[in-house]
Amino acid sequence: MSGEKPKHPLSVERYSGSLEELAKDIKDLRYDKVSELLGYLVEEFKGEADKDLADRKTRLASKLYQASEYLADAREEIDSAWKISKPYMKEE
Repeated sequence: MSGEKPKHPLSVERYSGSLEELAKDIKDLRYDKVSELLGYLVEEFKGEADKDLADRKTRLASKLYQASEYLADAREEIDSAWKISKPYMKEE
């Protein structure tokens, strides 16, 4: 069993830096890409909440639904930042 991937790992398997470095690297992405990442996180947390609700873990599901809503709000703000900064971005 030692070769099995943990259900809830303590680091990102395909990323060699620390979580703090990961946060900084994500912050350095173009805002439209940060928004895209947040969208994926919204869907992932909603999916987990759906599973927990089906397993009658209602308190946990409620917290995960709330977290997904906060992430969706953050995505909207990043989208707004992208709209402001996009005209100043050089084509890459």
